[in-house]
Amino acid sequence: MPLFFATPPPATPPPAQTPGSNVTVTTCRAQLDPPPLRIAYTNTATQTAVEIQFHVVTNAGSLEDVVDHGQFATGKAIDHVFALPLNVSPLGFSSVRCVVAKVTYADGTFWTNPSP
Repeated sequence: MPLFFATPPPATPPPAQTPGSNVTVTTCRAQLDPPPLRIAYTNTATQTAVEIQFHVVTNAGSLEDVVDHGQFATGKAIDHVFALPLNVSPLGFSSVRCVVAKVTYADGTFWTNPSP
């Protein structure tokens, strides 16, 4: 009698936080559904963020920066999609990494990544 083994699901990378940013990125991936870039994250700072800039890095190098505007309260899960530049396709992106480059808070203060 043949034995069948279940294939384990692919490992989900753990949430990543750019040191000092107080933003935990839980998802950063290219997808075929438009818009093709999905970033899910949580603001872990003690105050509301109003703008978060992400530096998007692929296996082919740096892609671009995307900026999310809104009212991002402490602890609230955010899941947004973004367009890619016109000449860029998500095909071939075997890995995408989103590094927090800058966070602006509701009171006007901000944090900038010293090494994006």
